[in-house]
Amino acid sequence: MSLSKKEVLKLIERAEEIYKANQYMQLQTVIVTIQDNIDILGDDNAAVYARYYRIYMLYIGAFEELNMPVLHSYLVALENCREVQASDYEYVCSYYKECENEVYENALIQFPYNENLHVYYALKLQEDKRYDEAIVILKYILECYPALTEARLLLWEAEAAQLKKLTNSNEEVDRHQLLDLASATHNLDVLKELQVDDRLDLASKDHARIQISLWEARSVENKNLWKTEWKSLKLANRTRLLIADYAASFMMYDIVSQILKAPSKPQFPEEQYSNFDQYKEYMQELATSGWQLAQHYYLLLGNAANYHTQNNQVLQTCVEQGLALNPKNPLLLVLKAKSLFRKAKYSECGAAYHEAFRNGLRMSEYLFYLLEVNSRIESWQGILDIVAQFHRRQSPTLKTMFFKARALVKLQRFDEALEVINESLSDFPLPAHSYAPWIYNLRMIIHKVNLDYTAFFEDMQEEINYYQEGDSDYCSTINLCVEALLEMGDYQECYKYAIYNHEQGHLPEELKPVLQWLCFYEYIPKPEDLNSATEEDLIAEPSTFLDFRNNGLIHWMLRNHSAGAACLIQGAEMASNKGYYLKLALACSKESFIAAPSIEICETIKREAPEASDWQLDYDYAELLYDDKRYIDSLIAYQNMLQNYPDYSFEHFPKDENHMMLRRLKFISKDLNNSEAYIKYNAMFLSKEEPSEVALLDQVTVANTHFKDDLYLQHNLLERITKLDIEFDNGEIEALAEIKTRIRNTSFV
Repeated sequence: MSLSKKEVLKLIERAEEIYKANQYMQLQTVIVTIQDNIDILGDDNAAVYARYYRIYMLYIGAFEELNMPVLHSYLVALENCREVQASDYEYVCSYYKECENEVYENALIQFPYNENLHVYYALKLQEDKRYDEAIVILKYILECYPALTEARLLLWEAEAAQLKKLTNSNEEVDRHQLLDLASATHNLDVLKELQVDDRLDLASKDHARIQISLWEARSVENKNLWKTEWKSLKLANRTRLLIADYAASFMMYDIVSQILKAPSKPQFPEEQYSNFDQYKEYMQELATSGWQLAQHYYLLLGNAANYHTQNNQVLQTCVEQGLALNPKNPLLLVLKAKSLFRKAKYSECGAAYHEAFRNGLRMSEYLFYLLEVNSRIESWQGILDIVAQFHRRQSPTLKTMFFKARALVKLQRFDEALEVINESLSDFPLPAHSYAPWIYNLRMIIHKVNLDYTAFFEDMQEEINYYQEGDSDYCSTINLCVEALLEMGDYQECYKYAIYNHEQGHLPEELKPVLQWLCFYEYIPKPEDLNSATEEDLIAEPSTFLDFRNNGLIHWMLRNHSAGAACLIQGAEMASNKGYYLKLALACSKESFIAAPSIEICETIKREAPEASDWQLDYDYAELLYDDKRYIDSLIAYQNMLQNYPDYSFEHFPKDENHMMLRRLKFISKDLNNSEAYIKYNAMFLSKEEPSEVALLDQVTVANTHFKDDLYLQHNLLERITKLDIEFDNGEIEALAEIKTRIRNTSFV
C-alpha cells in the first residue's frame, strides 16, 4: 500500500526517534517502508530526502554489514542535493580503513576547521603508512586546537612510526629530520647516536645531549648544569624552549624567565585554496608559521611572571599579546584568569575560566579553578555545587573531598563535614604532599567545636607528621592548639605552645593578646620582645569573635574589669565554646569585687550554657550572692550545690576552721538569725579531736546567750579554751574562775 508524502515524513521522523533510542530491530522495518515509498516525495523536497539519506547511512553502519560503496553513494546523494553536513562526512570518514581518499579531500576542503575530519584523515594516512603526511595534518589541527589530546597522541604515534621507518631504511636519511623526530618522541636511543654524529652541527648535537640529560638526570642536577654550562652555550631556539618546558614542569620558573625572551612574530599564510593540493600547502605553512609556538612562549613567560617574579606588568603583557594571537587559546585564557585572580577581580576571573572551558579547557581543570575562586570569595554553597558537578562526571578525589568538607565546616554543617572527612581519611591514599594534613586540620576544628579535646590532639599528632617542625604549616597547627588549650583552661600548657610560636615568629597578631594575658594571669615573666597591652591595642569597632575576645583580655590586663567582662560576654555569643568564654567573663568580673554583674553572668551561664556548669560555678554563685547580702538566695544556692555535688562539696575543703563552705553556712545562719542552724554548724567545728579555736570562742558566745544556766557547759568550753596558746582579751580566765566558784558553792557545799 502506497503512502502519502505526509505519512512518509512521519515515518522518517519515527526512524530518527528509533535510532536515538537504539531500537535497531524496529528501525529495519521502518527503513524498508520508507524505501518503498520514497519516490512519492517528488523532486522539490531536497531537505526531506537529505533526512532520509542521513538516517539510512546511520542504519547501514549500525544494523547491516558495512557496505562502503553504498554508504558512499548516499553521501554523494547528500552532496548532490546540497544538504551535506560536516557530521555526514564525519560518519563516513570514521571508517578510515574502508573510506576512499577522495572523500577526505572533499570533506576537508569544505570543513577546514573540523578537528574530527582531520583526525580521521590522519588515521587513514597512518593506516596507509603515509606518516609524513599524517604528521603535517596533525600539526595543523594542533595549531587550530592545541588542547586536542587525541591529536597530540596520534602525532606522537605518527612521528614514532616515521622515525622507525627511517632508522630501518637502507637509504641515507637526513640527520636533522631524524633529530626532529627523535626529539619529538623522546627516543633516547636515537638521540644518543645523534649526539656524536659529525653530520650534525654543534647546536644540534648539544640539543640531543641536553635532551638526554633532561630525561636521565635529576632535576637538581639539570638545574646546576644550566647554571654552570648550558647557560653559556649558543643554544638553538628549540633547545631553549625544551629547557624552558622542562623547568616549567618542575616549577623552576627562575630558569624560564632567564632563558626565554619575547617570541618571533608568526608568519601566517594566506587562506586561499581551491583544491586539495593547495589546501595541503596551506596546512603545511600554518603548521610551521610559529603561531602556536608564540602562544606557548607567552604562556611560559606569563607563568614565570605569575609564579616566580610576581611581575604583574610582564604577566599582563603576555596575556594581552598571547590572546591577540589567538583569543580562544584556553591555556592563555587560564593565564588571564590567574592575573585577574591576583588582582582580586573574581567575577572577571570566573568569566575568563568559563571562556577557557568553552574553548577546550578540560571540565576537571575548569571545576578545580572555580573551586579556588569560590573559596576566595567564600561562596561555600557555590563550592558544594561545583563539587557535586565534578562528582557526577568523575570519581571523587582527595582535593574535591577537602573542598567539600571545608565548605560544610564553614556552613557549620559539622555532622555532614565529619562524614566526608572520615570517608576521605579512610578511603583515599594519604601521601606526603596531598590534602591529607588539611583534612586532619578540618577534623580538629570539628573536635574543638564539639569540645572533644582528646580527639583534637590525636588528629593534631597525625597532621604535624606531614610537616617539618617549625615550618609555617606546623606553626599554624600549633596556633590552633593555643586556642584549644585556652578553652580547656590549661594555661600553663597553652603558654608553652604560644611562646614556641612567638619565638618562631609565627604567632599571629590575634593571638598576641592571649600570650600577654597568660603572662599576666599566670604571673609568668613576659618575653622581652613582647610589648605590654595598651589602650592603643584595642580594636575601635569590634565585630568578630576575635575582636571581642582580644578587647576583653586587653581591658582585663588594664584592670578595666567591667569593660573586659562585657567584651568577653559579647565574644561568647559568637564562640563555639560559649560556656568557656562566659566563665572567663565571670573570672574577669569577679576581680572588680562588685557582686551584682558577676551574679548576672553566673545566671546567664546556667540559663544559656548549662553544659558549662560545674561545682566551682555553683560555689562562686553562692559566694557572690552572700557578698551581695542576698542571704536566703545564697543559702538556697549552697543547698543546691550540696545536692548536685555532694561528694566534691564535702571532700574539697579541709575539715578545720578553713572549711569555707561550713563557715559560710554558719555565717548565713547567723545573718538570718537562725540560732538553731548557727549552733548546729558551729558544733560541727567542735566535733574534731582538735576543734577550731574560733569555733570554741563562738560557742562560748552561744552558751552565754542561749545557755546561761548551764554552768557545766560554760565551764567545759572555757576550760578547753584556757589550755589553748592564745591571748585572751574578753575576760575568759576571770569568767572561768567565777564559774568554778559558782559550781563549788552550788554543787559541793
